[in-house]
Amino acid sequence: MAIISLKELAFLNYQLSFPLGNPITSANSTQQKQFQLLVKQKRMGLNIQPLLNKPFSIWLKQLESFIPGIFDPRKKIYLHTKWQARLMLEKADYRLEVPINAGIVKNKVRLYEWRIGSAELIWSDRVKLWVASNYLQYSPEKLVIVICAFSGDRNGRVTKTRWDERDYNAIEGELKLLLAKDTSKATSNFRKYPDYVFNIDEIEEIQI
Repeated sequence: MAIISLKELAFLNYQLSFPLGNPITSANSTQQKQFQLLVKQKRMGLNIQPLLNKPFSIWLKQLESFIPGIFDPRKKIYLHTKWQARLMLEKADYRLEVPINAGIVKNKVRLYEWRIGSAELIWSDRVKLWVASNYLQYSPEKLVIVICAFSGDRNGRVTKTRWDERDYNAIEGELKLLLAKDTSKATSNFRKYPDYVFNIDEIEEIQI
């Protein structure tokens, strides 16, 4: 059974959607990784003052207001944990592995994302919701994802999106179609492009 990461899935999706184009490194890619790392270090209680600049300071304060308790180690919030879910095709069997930020709110699991850019639901969010639904054995209607988005000195935005069975079936169909196609060329070129337009966070998991 093959294990496929979210980064690999996103790359295959890009390659099949734009077969003549090369993945483009986002201008926000490095800043995004730095911000993700700062969130993890602050959660661990490490000194991050030498690493802070004005945007990061603003975003961290806003993130704490959007997700109360995110920097309190006593709270049940888990950063960048790896969840897997099985996806069966007619001639193949896969395990999809994605990094998840999750918290326990009123005895229910809630997913969290924070990023530089849009607060709207994007393709990788939908994949994470599908994996989470299967990993937790939740019906799609029970899942909520909170997306916190930041840009420059402007106030951050936060959206709360509920899922349903139609959304679940749609992304499952897309994933099956994606993996059923001949992706040998895309897979062979995958490792050449470690950072690209989708900004998938690949920092190693930090146990909390």
